[in-house]
Amino acid sequence: MRSLTHYTALAEMFRYPTNELLVCAGQWKNIIITYNPLLLPRLELFTSHVHERSLAFQQEYYISTFDVQAMCYLDIGYILFGEDHKRGTFLVNIKGEQEKAGNDCGTELPDHLPNILTLLTKLKDENLAEEMVYSLLIPSIKEMISKFLNTENLYKGLLEILVAIMEADYPSSSFEQFDFTSWKKQHFNLHREKYIPDDYH
Repeated sequence: MRSLTHYTALAEMFRYPTNELLVCAGQWKNIIITYNPLLLPRLELFTSHVHERSLAFQQEYYISTFDVQAMCYLDIGYILFGEDHKRGTFLVNIKGEQEKAGNDCGTELPDHLPNILTLLTKLKDENLAEEMVYSLLIPSIKEMISKFLNTENLYKGLLEILVAIMEADYPSSSFEQFDFTSWKKQHFNLHREKYIPDDYH
């Protein structure tokens, strides 16, 4: 089975900042060097931010990016379905998978990006992991990146790192990718249909 353990460290990039954030910096660097060293400058901008800015500033920056008047959101179900009722179905099903895997989601929703990244490392079904990354996460993260437009936000760079690593892990797949331009019209032949609501057509 393909090892996805690196997503545990990558998940920490997108958690609410604490004093422990830089503990993972070395792991992030090693992961990026393995995949694509050209991505390192984006990481270095973020690690400099963590080194040089106060924790209060880092937290305010995070909140302004993802919560209050957010440029984008970190809840994958919301990225996929917005306020549509299909998001509720998606949440219920992802929650079930989180509980089955024994993945502690803390105070965040089960579809929160860091929680889904840590879930990937605990899935025993390799096909399901591939489906989640290739069909849902890669297009969702690209959609998130598009929300930043021309803004030079540090988290945009981290999302670009994440999607590049995912595309290296799964450069192709028999699964179809979620299409944001026509998701209400198309049906995706997914390995686990429960992850897309039955009335997805």
